[in-house]
Amino acid sequence: MKWYTPYAEKVQGKSWTTWEEYQNELRRQFGLVNARDEARAKIRKLKQGQSSMTDYSNEFRLIASTAQMDSATMSEFLIAGMKKELQQAWILAELDQDDVKVIALWAIMKEARMETLKYNKNSGEDPTKTDKAVRNQNGTFKSNPTYEQMDIDATNRGP
Repeated sequence: MKWYTPYAEKVQGKSWTTWEEYQNELRRQFGLVNARDEARAKIRKLKQGQSSMTDYSNEFRLIASTAQMDSATMSEFLIAGMKKELQQAWILAELDQDDVKVIALWAIMKEARMETLKYNKNSGEDPTKTDKAVRNQNGTFKSNPTYEQMDIDATNRGP
C-alpha cells in the first residue's frame, strides 16, 4: 500500500481522527471510488427548490453526465425534482417526451410564462390588452409627435 507509506513511516502526520475523515482523505487523494453511484444518489435527491429552472437543469445535467443513466430515467428524475407547479403543468401538457434537454427547455419557457403572468396579476396589468391611448379609432397606432416621420420609401424623395 504505497499511499499509506508516508503515514506508516510518520513522514506525514495523519490528518484524520475519525472514519469519516479517513474516507474523505482517501477521496481527496484518489478521487471517488464509485462516482457513478454517487451521482445517481445526488440526482435522486436533487430538487429545484427556490432556484430557477435554468439553474436547476444546469446542475442536473452536470451531475447526470457522471450518472450514466438512460434518457427516460433521467427525465423522470428531472421532472420529479421540479417545482410542483411545473410538474402539474407538465402533466396537463400531456407531452410524450423523454429527452432531458427538451423537457428542461420546455420547463424554462413555462416557468418564464408563469412568472410573467404572476407579475402582471400583481401589478394589475392585463397582458392581453394594449394601451388604447396610443391607437387611432380604427385600431392603427397614432404617430408620436415628438419624432419626425420616417421616410420609408427612399425612391420617392425629392431633389
